[in-house]
Amino acid sequence: MLGLREGRFERGHLVAELGEVVSGSVPGRTSESEITVFKSLGLAVEDLAAAHLAFERARQQGKGIEIDFGG
Repeated sequence: MLGLREGRFERGHLVAELGEVVSGSVPGRTSESEITVFKSLGLAVEDLAAAHLAFERARQQGKGIEIDFGG
C-alpha cells in the first residue's frame, strides 16, 4: 500500500478492509478523530460499494442533495 511505503502511516494503523466494513463484520470509524482511507484499485465493485456506503450515510445524516437525472 502506497501510504505504508511512503511512511504516512504504519501497518498497526490499519483496522479493516472496505469489504469488512461494508459487510458489517468490522465497524467503521467510531469517532470523528479517526480517518478513513480508501484506495481504489480500479475494481468497479469496490467503487460501487464505497459510493453506496457514502450515499447511505449521507442520506441517514440528512447531508447532501439528491439530483434527479430523469432516469
